[in-house]
Amino acid sequence: MAPTDEEKGEDGHRTAIPCPFVYARGKRCTGHIVRVEAYKADLLWTFKDGRWSFRFREPRSHFHLFCSEKGNHAGYPARDSDQMKFYWQQLPEALQEALEQGL
Repeated sequence: MAPTDEEKGEDGHRTAIPCPFVYARGKRCTGHIVRVEAYKADLLWTFKDGRWSFRFREPRSHFHLFCSEKGNHAGYPARDSDQMKFYWQQLPEALQEALEQGL
């Protein structure tokens, strides 16, 4: 699904994808996603019809998101927030689309 005009910035690029973190008092983080790391990733490269293609497999692959404001929103002691960990089907749709386009 292509981004709508509202999802694009003035330069035609996608706008930032909002951080999904919500603080204990219900306030949403004002940051945006700047990095995604894959863990337990099942990666696959295939050569077919003269081209290499890359895919990952589910369900083992899961992703940790990093925010422009607070990184992985680790608390004390420095443990990654579960709000920043997702399986593919749980990722925000805009982030799934951005990652697929980047492959």
